Amino acid sequence: MPNAAGWVQDDKEYSSVDAELKLLDMPKSRYWNRRLTYSALSIQDHDPRFKKEEEEVLEFYKGWLHYWNHISRHDAKNGMAGAREFYDFDEALSYDMFGNTNRGRFSEHFEAIFPYWVDGHMEYKDLEITVVSPDFAYSTMLQHTWGTAGGSAFDTAFRRTGIAKKRDGKWKWIHEHLSFPVDMKTRQGDFTASLKPEDAFKLQ
Repeated sequence: MPNAAGWVQDDKEYSSVDAELKLLDMPKSRYWNRRLTYSALSIQDHDPRFKKEEEEVLEFYKGWLHYWNHISRHDAKNGMAGAREFYDFDEALSYDMFGNTNRGRFSEHFEAIFPYWVDGHMEYKDLEITVVSPDFAYSTMLQHTWGTAGGSAFDTAFRRTGIAKKRDGKWKWIHEHLSFPVDMKTRQGDFTASLKPEDAFKLQ
């Protein structure tokens, strides 16, 4: 079960897409889907044609959660081989809280950052996966990580948007966007990702 703040650490809680959606602290997304009907357009909730693919992508995200909670600390000696399986290194474009990593440079980004943050734990909140074609999906969620990095303790939460592409039968990320909310008046980032927009949008 999620903790009191709604965070999920145990990947087994995501036993199915239906279970994933029940954990949302908001209505699930709706989007317009073209249909060859008299009305031409109808609203669909998570297109049922892609239920199989949604389950596949959910397993992908469960794997990421499981990796960081149970495997990562033992995987450093292997060059973070397990984490490498989640990214398409040639195609990955990363906009994270450390900066922007253009396509074609993800390998050096990975080599510098991932081993440094290896000793950590992870939780998800409001994970929602939407598949828009048999080989293309996006996700939104909040992610909480804590542990030690470079010998220093850390505890931070941030927004995460991911785009995954299925190639040769495997889902991999081709884009991720990780960010903190910012108080526009103080220009300070909120490392808890709990800042309310109505309290932070004014410049003075």
